Amino acid sequence: MMSELNALKDVLMHKTAQKGLIALYANSQKECTRNGTCGMEIGMAREKDMCAVLKLHLGDAISLDIDNTLPEDFLLHEQKVSIKHSQAKIGSPVKAKWTSADKSVQEAITFMIDAADDYYPHLLLVYMDIKSKKITICCISSEHNRTTIKGLGKSAFKVPTGNSRGIEYSTAAMKELMRQCYFVVEITDADLTGGMDPIERRMKELSLIDL
Repeated sequence: MMSELNALKDVLMHKTAQKGLIALYANSQKECTRNGTCGMEIGMAREKDMCAVLKLHLGDAISLDIDNTLPEDFLLHEQKVSIKHSQAKIGSPVKAKWTSADKSVQEAITFMIDAADDYYPHLLLVYMDIKSKKITICCISSEHNRTTIKGLGKSAFKVPTGNSRGIEYSTAAMKELMRQCYFVVEITDADLTGGMDPIERRMKELSLIDL
């Protein structure tokens, strides 16, 4: 298990990978911004950005054909990994699970607490400080993720209010998770303001097609 996490760390510490990640994040930021506001779709876009960089460097070791109902975003040599992005301060709560309209929040929380040991993925928590141009990536092992959830039980989660279908880790759970990161990678000079205009990018793509 630790060899897989070390492989992730090696890629994310590589300057070429960091440069590529910044470029993809910048394009996604531009793509998902409308009238000065970034839309909710930015989360999925950033997950794909991270997966693209890891796939480029790790090749067939990365599997991305993952069912949307599963907690992981990709597999690395059969090890489950979930990616969470946040623009809040480092250690702020992130989504633990998205729930569907036909499944109650309490049912989802009970399932996560009672799940088998192999259900829990490693976590890549990506905190993005756009103003300070800094990205901090915190890796939490699946074991630490599991023991935190099972140890805290229902206290590990924050029940959403209103129409939100996303269950968050609680402040207590985040404090415990961040207490023992497997690794932390800091990327500086991460300027996300220089992304390609999404319409101009598509127009260039169209110009290459024999219409």
